[in-house]
Amino acid sequence: MIRPETDVTMLNRHGDTIHATITMPETQEPVGAVILVHGFKGFRNWSFLPLMAQEAASRSLIGVRIDLSLNGMQGTNDRVQDGDAFARNTVTREVDDVHDALHQLGNHLGSRWNGVVHLMGHSRGGGVIHVVMRELAEQQRPDIRLGRGVALNSIGTWVRWTPRQRPLFIEAGFTEFENQRTGQRLRMNVDYMYDIEQNLERLDLVRAASSVADHMMYVHAEQDLTVPLSEHNALRTSASSCGPLTVISRTTHTFGMTHPITHVTEPFVSALHHSFAWINNER
Repeated sequence: MIRPETDVTMLNRHGDTIHATITMPETQEPVGAVILVHGFKGFRNWSFLPLMAQEAASRSLIGVRIDLSLNGMQGTNDRVQDGDAFARNTVTREVDDVHDALHQLGNHLGSRWNGVVHLMGHSRGGGVIHVVMRELAEQQRPDIRLGRGVALNSIGTWVRWTPRQRPLFIEAGFTEFENQRTGQRLRMNVDYMYDIEQNLERLDLVRAASSVADHMMYVHAEQDLTVPLSEHNALRTSASSCGPLTVISRTTHTFGMTHPITHVTEPFVSALHHSFAWINNER
């Protein structure tokens, strides 16, 4: 059964638009919301994210998947439409986007939401939800109760450049790469790197993983080449404590899923099962 979906827009603190899609369960009772955060080059309708929102609704939860404001997709596209926005994106902007969306969530969910928020993030989105969850736990906001989080093939470090690449990044003022899925040439401004270096304490993933260890679980592909399992294990080694880890064998960074979807893979189904078993406190 396909649950009904509604597209909404919100403005972040900078006046940029956050596009979101809300998937409602059948129950009319107040329930928790699952916020789905995409990764680098991602968007809310990418591959398995709509399936995860539908799964949330089937389990009497509200699925909310968001487009981070500077992903360049302009709400409905699966190709970058605004290359300048994409280029000037930063990690702290993404973290702030999730907070800003949470501040406005009650306006769109009303009495259907009980104030509990769970977060799921894929790849770089997994890093984002680490920071958001730590900050929510420390802020103890009266309107939000922190539920559980799932980091799917999440990064273990923000630094994706080598010491040799750093001065080249600074000299050029940007780095350029090809999006293999679309064939587009995209840029990332050097401010992306500066943002990470200037906000090391706020974005510290070791600190965050330790802080939210009781709330977070990890689902990681055994053969992930984009974010190797060894990167996650290094995070676990550095953290004073860390949430449980489920390794999905014989699969890679997207659990074998493509965009657009050609078929639903067994590794993704396994990841889905483990994720919602954790969210629903079944393990």
